[in-house]
Amino acid sequence: MTELVVDPTRIRQFGDPTDTEFCLVTNTSLLDKVQVVNTEGYAGTRIIVFTGGTEEFARIMREEVPEQAHVLVMSPECFFQSPPPDVLGPRRKLLGMACNSTPTDLPVLAHFLRCVEATDPDAQEAFSDRFFELAERGDVLEYRNEQYGTVARMRLWDRELVWNQQAGRVDWGEQQIVPAGEISVLPIEIVEFEEHLSLPLDGEIVIAGLPILHSGTPSFSRLDQKRVHSELWPMCENPVRATVENGRITALQAIDPAGQPVVDMLEALFKVDSRYRLVWEIGHAVNTTLELLPGNHAMNEVYGATQGCLHWGIGLTPFTQYHLDIIAPGTVVTNDRGDVLLGVLEDESIRTPPQTPVGLAS
Repeated sequence: MTELVVDPTRIRQFGDPTDTEFCLVTNTSLLDKVQVVNTEGYAGTRIIVFTGGTEEFARIMREEVPEQAHVLVMSPECFFQSPPPDVLGPRRKLLGMACNSTPTDLPVLAHFLRCVEATDPDAQEAFSDRFFELAERGDVLEYRNEQYGTVARMRLWDRELVWNQQAGRVDWGEQQIVPAGEISVLPIEIVEFEEHLSLPLDGEIVIAGLPILHSGTPSFSRLDQKRVHSELWPMCENPVRATVENGRITALQAIDPAGQPVVDMLEALFKVDSRYRLVWEIGHAVNTTLELLPGNHAMNEVYGATQGCLHWGIGLTPFTQYHLDIIAPGTVVTNDRGDVLLGVLEDESIRTPPQTPVGLAS
């Protein structure tokens, strides 16, 4: 019985399908539940089974995917790692749904597939261009939460930072995580991790908003992931103030007593692995059409509210067991000239996460 309908013509990042085949790479369990429709403009359509592993994916690209193809990877059961350029090839465009690091069932896939279809790559490209134009006007970016009176500043030019744009159109030989819509900054390439590196971020930040707890490829328990996520869930309504020195969290304080379980869980993570103290990633989400789905869902990460939305990233899989993203709609990003790059200053325009942990990881 078909439960998931994929229409590649609605995925605007792909562009013109002329002389191109569409390939859906997915898992065996989805074969009788997914249908590809409206492919008349394509030269052909293939559904290919992926059973996991970088070598297996390289074999698929080498033996089963045509030289010119639009490739959508939908693999909730097997970890998918973005392939290197020589595996991707010069005449392919690849989009990968981020659906393995958190539990993802059919209704979740269907929701975020609709979000992929709603994504406007041209609007995201324009948003990103404006973001970088304003950022380059100053020497720092300020992350300010007016409600709680916090501000942290990231120095832009005193060390080399790595910016990664997952937004806009995809060209031949390129790939993108979808739903798309993120401008992230890290102290090193996104696939590397060095404990001595950090973002040049100092001040106070508010940890408040929807938590996303990704689990990495090492052996782990979904029950543990669910338990840790449930302990962090109160941050949706109960903020925590964090002091950050040179990109490292040095102190946590619950703003009200109901936020203490969040502090306790974060401190427990710090004790197990001190690298969780690093604010390893700052994500500037620009997908303003994405609809948040309550619960622990990786694809919520690019939620951009109405004018972009910040998220803090702690830990980096597979180097740490978990990567925690915290969607923080109350934080506004400006340059040191006062230009607003992301977010809105009016409290009433901030859309807050749901108040109950519906759809927690299971």
